[in-house]
Amino acid sequence: MAATQSILVVDDDAILRRLLLRQIEQLGFRAVGAGTLTEALAVLDTDPPDLVLLDQKLPDATSTDHLPDLAERCPVIVLTAHGSVDQAVGAVKAGAADYLTKPISPRMLELAIARVFEAARLRNEVGLLRREVKGQETPEIVGHTAEVCKLRERARMLAEAEMPVLIHGESGAGKRTVARFIHENGPRAEASFAELQCARADGSHLADELFGAAAPGLLEAARGGTLFLSDIGRMPQVVQRRLAAALETGAFTRRGSAREIGLQVRVIAASSQGLPELAAEGGLVPELFYILTAFTLEVPPLRARRADIPELANHFLSRRRFALDVEKTISRKTLELLQKWDWPGNLRELRNVVERGVILSGRSATIQPDHVELGQQAGLTEQRDKGISVADEPTLEQLRDRYLDFLLQRHDNNRRVVAGILGISERSLYRILSQR
Repeated sequence: MAATQSILVVDDDAILRRLLLRQIEQLGFRAVGAGTLTEALAVLDTDPPDLVLLDQKLPDATSTDHLPDLAERCPVIVLTAHGSVDQAVGAVKAGAADYLTKPISPRMLELAIARVFEAARLRNEVGLLRREVKGQETPEIVGHTAEVCKLRERARMLAEAEMPVLIHGESGAGKRTVARFIHENGPRAEASFAELQCARADGSHLADELFGAAAPGLLEAARGGTLFLSDIGRMPQVVQRRLAAALETGAFTRRGSAREIGLQVRVIAASSQGLPELAAEGGLVPELFYILTAFTLEVPPLRARRADIPELANHFLSRRRFALDVEKTISRKTLELLQKWDWPGNLRELRNVVERGVILSGRSATIQPDHVELGQQAGLTEQRDKGISVADEPTLEQLRDRYLDFLLQRHDNNRRVVAGILGISERSLYRILSQR
C-alpha cells in the first residue's frame, strides 16, 4: 500500500528537502520535491500526491495563506522553524492535518505521516459504512437475459479503460447503476464517484459547478475518480465545448484564472436521448459527440427484458429493511403480474412498486397482487388504451396531459411517486401541472 502513495515535500532549503525526501523513500513512499509554492502547484496539477509536507515560509508565498485551498486537494502537514501553540492552532484551523517543528527527527516524521494516512483510511471506511447503511453498496447489473449479459460484459470491459463513455437508454432504465458498476469495477474504484445532473443544474452556474471558480469544481473535486454527467444533452453548448476541450487536451481552467489544471478524472456521460437525437442540431456539439460516442453502452428498457423482472423484483426486495421485522417474499402470481406490465418508468418504477408492496403488505410475509396495485392494468391493453387513446390523433401536448392524468389517477394523486416514474423532481412536476 505504502509503495503506491506519494508525498510532496515543499521547502526552499535544498539540504533539508533532500534529507526529508531520502527519509520518506526509506519509509517506502514515493517522494517528490519542490522549492516554491509555484513549483508545488505545478506538481499538484500534473502528479497529485497523497500528502504534502509544506514549509510555512516560502520565497514566493506564506504557505498558510494557501492552506485552505491546498487542504481541499490532499492532506497537508505544515513545517516550521519556530513553533508555537498559536501557530499550530492557526495551521490546523486553516486546514492542516498536522504540524511539525524543525529539526524533524525520522521517528517524528514517520509518526506524523502514519497518523495522517490512518486518519484518511478511517474516513474512507466511514464513508463506505455510510454508503452501506444507505443501501448504496457496490451496484449490480441484475439479470440474465441476453441483452443484460451483453451489457454487463461490455461494461466490465470498459471499466478497465480510461476513455470517456456514453450510456444511453430510457429514463429510469438504470444508466446511473451502469455508471457506478463501471466505476466500482475499474482502477478508480477506491476514489470518489461524483455526479452532476445537467438537466437540474442552473444553466448559468453549470460551468462553475463543473470547472470551478473561486472554489474547485467537480472536475477537481473528483480527482482520481469518476465524474458522472447525467442528461448530458441538456448541458448548454458553450459548456459542452469547454468540456470537449478539457477531454481532448487533458487540462482546463477555473473561471477567472489562467492557470491550467490537469484533468485527473474519468468522465462517464448519460442521456435518455438516442444517438441520432444527440447528433442532431441542438443536441451535442460535434466535438463532444465524437469524443463521447467512441465508447457507448445502450441500457435496454425493462419491457425488453421481461424475463429479468422476477429477479429484479426480488433484488429490490432483498435491499429493503423491514421495520416490522417480517421477512417478505413475492408470490408467484404477483411476479407474473409484474411481468405483464409495460413499465414506462422502467427500473425506477419497479423499485417503487416493490417498496409499495412491502408497505401495503403490512405484517404479511407474502406480497400479493393487490399489494402492488397494478391490478387490472397489467397486460390489459384495451383498458390502457382507454386511458391514453391515440385514435383521435392528439397533439403531443394532449398526449402528455393524458399521460399525466393517467399516472395521477393510477397512483391516487401521489405526486412523489409520479415524479419518480417520470424521472423528474416533485417541484418540476408541480410546475408542469400548474402550466396546464
